Amino acid sequence: MKNQLITVALLLFSQGTYAQKHRTPLIISTQKLRISVDASTCRWSAQVKGTQMSINNAYFLPNNDPSGWKVTGSLNNNDSSSLGSFVTITLHGAKAGQLDFDYQISASKTGNDILVSLGRTNNTGKAVDVENMDYFVSGDARIGGTTDQWIDLGTHSRNRDYYDLLAVVNLITPKMYEVNHVVKNMETGNSLLMGHVTTMKGSSRFEITSGWTGKNLDRMQIRGYCSYKVTMPAGKSFAGEKLLIDFNTDALHAMEHQADLIAIAHDIRLKERRPINLDDKEWVANDYSRYHGWMSGGTNATAAKFFKDNGLFDFYYGLGGPGPQGSWGIYGSGGSTQGRPSRVKYPAECFLPIHTVKYDGERVIDFSNPLTVRLERERAFKWVTGHEKETGRSEMDFADWWEKWPGQYDPYMSSLETYRAGGLPWREVIDQKAPRMVVRSNMNVVDHSYGLVDICRISEDADQGYEDAAPAIVGKEFSGLLTESVMGSANRFFYNGRVFWNDGDGFHIYKYKAPDGKLFNYGQAKVDANFHAIAGSTLLVSEAFDTIYPPDRIELLKRIGPPTMDVSYPVDLFVRKPAQVWNMPVERAFGNWNIVAVFNYTAKGGKGAFTTKLDAAKDLRLDPDKEYIVYEFWSQKLLGTFKGTFETRFVDPYDCDIYSIVEKQDHPVLISTSRHIRQMAFDIKDMNYDAKQQTLSGVSRQVRNDPYQLRIYLPDGFSAKKVELSGGLVSTMKTDGNLLTVDFTPSTGEDVIWKVIF
Repeated sequence: MKNQLITVALLLFSQGTYAQKHRTPLIISTQKLRISVDASTCRWSAQVKGTQMSINNAYFLPNNDPSGWKVTGSLNNNDSSSLGSFVTITLHGAKAGQLDFDYQISASKTGNDILVSLGRTNNTGKAVDVENMDYFVSGDARIGGTTDQWIDLGTHSRNRDYYDLLAVVNLITPKMYEVNHVVKNMETGNSLLMGHVTTMKGSSRFEITSGWTGKNLDRMQIRGYCSYKVTMPAGKSFAGEKLLIDFNTDALHAMEHQADLIAIAHDIRLKERRPINLDDKEWVANDYSRYHGWMSGGTNATAAKFFKDNGLFDFYYGLGGPGPQGSWGIYGSGGSTQGRPSRVKYPAECFLPIHTVKYDGERVIDFSNPLTVRLERERAFKWVTGHEKETGRSEMDFADWWEKWPGQYDPYMSSLETYRAGGLPWREVIDQKAPRMVVRSNMNVVDHSYGLVDICRISEDADQGYEDAAPAIVGKEFSGLLTESVMGSANRFFYNGRVFWNDGDGFHIYKYKAPDGKLFNYGQAKVDANFHAIAGSTLLVSEAFDTIYPPDRIELLKRIGPPTMDVSYPVDLFVRKPAQVWNMPVERAFGNWNIVAVFNYTAKGGKGAFTTKLDAAKDLRLDPDKEYIVYEFWSQKLLGTFKGTFETRFVDPYDCDIYSIVEKQDHPVLISTSRHIRQMAFDIKDMNYDAKQQTLSGVSRQVRNDPYQLRIYLPDGFSAKKVELSGGLVSTMKTDGNLLTVDFTPSTGEDVIWKVIF
């Protein structure tokens, strides 16, 4: 169908009312969505066909007042881009003394996505201040059922700000998040996600308030808008951000889908450009799995001796890379941090003419000034000179309060734009000159960093201990404890492996510079280490390593590292705060399986042993009609099989279970290995079952002198005859019921080719 153009004229009367022509609405009807747009009033409604999920009478004009606007509308039935195939309605509006608008509503042709954008053009003839702009506001959004069944959570922009689990019925005043706002009907699973796809100029905001008519608690009020805080010169235009409205029946998948769209829109290609390449041990060790002991009082020298004495270099642990650290994006004067080069010698015009109380009176860098950006680029290229072939990182630090302040060189640049202007030189220098380095962030504005940062801290400092008894009345802004990692990793899980590699900060297993002088016990160490190894994609060991360690702590380090490119999601994010169950689907050319982690973080608050029942389809994304085998890593136990529902073991406080869940076949299958808690995801490079020869064969990545075990499920009627290993290695076999174990110790770090004959 050709694009249709409809013009609507709104004629003002002196008493403030208006007459309308051509009131016929524009209609989008796709496979799953129906959207109706009234161009004359600049209002629209959307519904997921065959469901109770809808948004009604949404508007974007200030005060919901269309009077005086001249509006034209067009319908594009073939609007395709990297984000998908859409049907798009565009409204263009003009009014004397106001910014012109270009408003787009795009409906996915095959899915539930609705993309909304709002561009502006200044044809007023004078500069105009632009602060907050509504993209959509509705007093009637529904997902079916009643608001007492709806649980709400969201994601903040600062990495030290977390989420709440709130019943929508209790949201009498608006609740606001910057990255996304997600509401789930806990009885039906129907959900609504509002979130951004692009962050180029306007910082998005999303609000939800309980809405009702009479006694009908069946709807909520929603608002999506962007904050600009700019002065727009005459004749200037901007396209506006793309905001996402996604109705769905899987809220966690919707959050992952938002991250996929962010990655596409910002051309990130994380796994292609910054893969966790297990065949490049130096890269992985120094960029993703390394010593991080500055908070513990340790040194590179003590860590190097410890790693060497305990063989940990062979387990992909590094000292942070030989390359230097470079800092960018520091909010204040740009002074050095952790020994990184400073920018304090920049001319005075590179800073704003203010001293903020928030930063102890420090100057504030002004990246709206082209001179500042040029000097920053020169500094970045000088920093990398001589280190082009090395691993290492540039780090963005202390910018989590990044904001717009008076006196900026270019008042038309938003805080988001100045942030990105300061980061782009570091992205450029690493991409062009040092492809084995990464850009990592610490205290940052997470959603400003898309496309700039490879490894993103998604929590506040979390390496200062495990837990304490300090009550809320002491007024702590953050704890500095494991709590920070657990909370930040939970509601930012969707970024991992898509937009960034998530970094939950450093972790402990024994000795560190503890404020209370206590060491980590084994239970605390086990939870802390396993959580970081499952929920994130970096392992930063924050230990002093200057004493003799218990063997069980060294064993923890060996079994959790390094990370792989597989990522997990918090199964019970909408049920518990914090989530205690994480699922990691693993996909390989030779098979698929799941790693499920169950944590019991604490005994405080009277908490005892923890167990839960998991639905195969809804919770674990498995086929409810298939039978699955369950093996627990730390206890080395085969727990049996399940179909449809899996009930976890009871896990005591300060403990965790790590399950491997593999589909049962009519032949022997490998269900676990001893090398890594991600069981087979790290060490199995290839595997095949030959039904004719009745052999199970594979290739395993090995560590010299590290005892290795294959765990194989034997269906009834199968028994192992012999094992063949490459390199002249000798194995031992043991059968216990349906479990066959094959043990051997490699004499080198070379891959081992193995074959089990039945």
